[in-house]
Amino acid sequence: MTQTETETVPEQVRPGRTRWGVFAAILAVPTLVVAGLIALLIAWLFTDDSVDTGVRKVPCAEAFAYGGAKPPTGARDLGCVQEAGQDRRYEARFRLRSAKVSAWVAASYPDGPGLRNVQCDGDNVYACMNRGPVAGQSASVQLEITHDSPNWSVVRFVAFTP
Repeated sequence: MTQTETETVPEQVRPGRTRWGVFAAILAVPTLVVAGLIALLIAWLFTDDSVDTGVRKVPCAEAFAYGGAKPPTGARDLGCVQEAGQDRRYEARFRLRSAKVSAWVAASYPDGPGLRNVQCDGDNVYACMNRGPVAGQSASVQLEITHDSPNWSVVRFVAFTP
């Protein structure tokens, strides 16, 4: 028997498939999610999300005049606002010596009604007043007085068109 030489033919070498494509696809999804979240955060930080509440500061003389009163002398922490709406509504808050509250109410509304200490709504309200519109005025007035300390009271003055 004779031996024949076999010719060895080199096989064509094909490069093997790498797994970089699969790895890149797996990493692309979380990367896009994180990039989207960062874009949303930046958009949220730079957008104007303020809301107009319709409340603006006004001179206290205007607020009290609408309710037919004058600002009390000796008041502290006086702040007045007007609320937007169909009808005007003014609100003022201030601190006043407890001994002067009744005198201010009597001077502002000499034709009554006076302060009462029964049927007052709200927590810690020790005196209140509700006054409907009188001749020459179109506004109703509500007062709520609470204790701030033994010598001081907090007064909430609201004048509005009913």
